[in-house]
Amino acid sequence: MSTTDESHSTRPARASWIALLVAIGISLLVVLRVLAPFASVLLLAVVAAGLIYPPYLRLVNGLRGHRMTAALIVCVFLLVMVLVPLSIIATDVSGEALGFYEMTTTELTERGVLERLQQRQERIEWINSFLEPTGVVLTAEDVSDWLTTLGVRLGAFFYKQGVGLAKGLVRFVFGFIFWVVVIFYLLVDGETARKWFGNTLPMPIKEQQLLSQRFMDMASSLVVGNGLAGLIQGVAGGVVFAIAGLPGPVLWGAVMGVLAFIPVIGISIVFIPAFLILLIAGETTKAFAVFVPLALIATVVEYWLKPMLVGRRGQMHTLLVFLSLIGGLAAYGPMGILIGPLVMTAFLTLVSIYREHYSPWLGVARAEPGAEPGDGPAPEE
Repeated sequence: MSTTDESHSTRPARASWIALLVAIGISLLVVLRVLAPFASVLLLAVVAAGLIYPPYLRLVNGLRGHRMTAALIVCVFLLVMVLVPLSIIATDVSGEALGFYEMTTTELTERGVLERLQQRQERIEWINSFLEPTGVVLTAEDVSDWLTTLGVRLGAFFYKQGVGLAKGLVRFVFGFIFWVVVIFYLLVDGETARKWFGNTLPMPIKEQQLLSQRFMDMASSLVVGNGLAGLIQGVAGGVVFAIAGLPGPVLWGAVMGVLAFIPVIGISIVFIPAFLILLIAGETTKAFAVFVPLALIATVVEYWLKPMLVGRRGQMHTLLVFLSLIGGLAAYGPMGILIGPLVMTAFLTLVSIYREHYSPWLGVARAEPGAEPGDGPAPEE
C-alpha cells in the first residue's frame, strides 16, 4: 500500500478532530464578525445573483462562454436602470419635501388655522356626532393645536429629509456600487463557490440542491411580491394625490412605495391622516376620493396579492408567510421582511428532508393525512 493510501485510510485521532472543530468554530465566529457590517448587502447580492443567474447563463452562451464580459454587461445594466431613475426621483422628492416644509410653515402658522376651523364649526359638530359614543368631544381649538403641531413636525421632518437626502444618496450610491461588485463576482465565480460549499457541507448534494432551490424560490417570490406591491401602491398613491390636487404627489408616492413593504399597516400611515385632514377641512368629496381607492388597493394587495405571490412560489402557507413577515420585521427591522420568510423556508425544508430521509431510519411512525390520533393498524390476534 502506498503512503497516499495509508494517509487516506488512517482515521484521525479524537483529539485532532476536536482541535480542528474548535479551530473552525473560532475562525467561523471571527469571519462572521468581519462580514457582519455587510450582511444585508451580501444577502441582497446573493438573492439578486440567484434571480439574475438564468438570463446571465443565456447571455454567456450568446457570448460564446465569456463569463466576465456577460457579468460586466449585466452590472452596467443594473447601474443604469437603477441609478438614473433613482436620481430623477430623488431630485423631485427633495424639491417637494422642501416645498412641503414651506407650505406647512406658512399655511399652518401665518394664516391662522383656528379662524378657518371656526368657519367650519358645523363640520366639527358632524364629526362629534360620530364620536359621541366614545365620549370624545372635539373643539376648534383642539383641532387647531393638533393640526399646527402635526404640520410643523411633518414639515420639519421632510425638511431634514430633503436636506439630508444628498448625503443619504451618496451613501446609497456607494452601497449600491458595492452590491453590484459583489453580484459581479457571484456571477463569474458562483459555480466555483457552489461546488466548494457542496463539497464542504456535511449534507448530501440532492438535499443541498433542494434547500437551495426552496431558498431561491422564496427569495424570488419575496422580491417579486413585495417589489410589485410597493410599485403598485406607490404609483397608485402618487396618481391619486395628483388627481386630488394634493401637494407633493411624487414625494408621497415614493413614501407610500417604501411603506408598502411594511405588512398590514403599509400605506395607511399616509392616506388615513390625509383623509382626516381633508375631512376636517370640509373637503368631503376629495377626502373620500383619496381614502376609498387607496384603501381598496392596499387591502387587495396586502391581503390577497402579496401572500398569494409569496406563498405560491415559495410553497408556504399564507398564514406562515404573514407571520414570518411580521415577526421578521419586529426582530430584524426592514431587512426582516426578507430574512423572516427565508429562515422559515429553510426550517420547513430541513424538516421536510428529515421527514423524508431520516425519520424512517429512526423508526418514527408517520401519521397519514386525516387519521385520528388513536388510529393505526389493527392488533394481531
